[in-house]
Amino acid sequence: MSSKPRIIDFNEIRSLMHDHAETGFFHTTYEEESKRFLYLINGDERAVEESDKLADPSIQGKLSSDPVRNMRYLFIVNTGLASRYVIEAGIPQETVYSISDLYIQKADVTESVEELKKLNHEVWTVFVETVKKYKKESMYSKPVYYCLNYIDSHFNEKITLEDLAEKTELNPCYLATLFKKETGRTFGNYLTDIRIETSKALLTNTDYSFTQIACSLAFCSQSHFTKVFRQRTGYTPKQYRMNFYNANISAVGK
Repeated sequence: MSSKPRIIDFNEIRSLMHDHAETGFFHTTYEEESKRFLYLINGDERAVEESDKLADPSIQGKLSSDPVRNMRYLFIVNTGLASRYVIEAGIPQETVYSISDLYIQKADVTESVEELKKLNHEVWTVFVETVKKYKKESMYSKPVYYCLNYIDSHFNEKITLEDLAEKTELNPCYLATLFKKETGRTFGNYLTDIRIETSKALLTNTDYSFTQIACSLAFCSQSHFTKVFRQRTGYTPKQYRMNFYNANISAVGK
């Protein structure tokens, strides 16, 4: 029978606080942290400069005695926090969580402090650019923001405007007008664009068959997928894969 994990008591916490006081160590202040995230939610590039301070051992906590593991833990914590602020900035959460997940997966296999520093700089740059892009395009009303989030999470399923109208408690015609006004695209075109962009990623980064891709993105058949893909890109799926396949990052069949 396994024993319960021991709970850290306040004496241990107080002891660590004493060690920090003895060595003159102080964590980054809440105000400094807030400044970094304020820059982030406004798409300000100074957020990236502030995030680079993550690598400064004089203002960061010690989470591990191993330097690489310590930096990795700090990276994961700060990326997780940043993702929450980016969502608060109005970016669809599935987009944000996907960015966060991918970079944390990269950090998990990164084996040097310098590489983790570069990774941290990169993910904050991506977050800032994503916020800038969305702020430049528009600020969405609550119903349209809900629709964008829902599409981000369910583009691989059958979605109709009527479904979203019911979920947002709006008339379908009104929702269609609102969606077009705020995104610049009809609901149908927006959904198709998301599916085609995803299919391009699957064609170049995986070995999924054309039928698998068509089915996974809710196209009614492979022939329909091929027709729409050619209309949007000028290539058939086969031609696109032959021209742009990235063998170095193929995720399937390896």
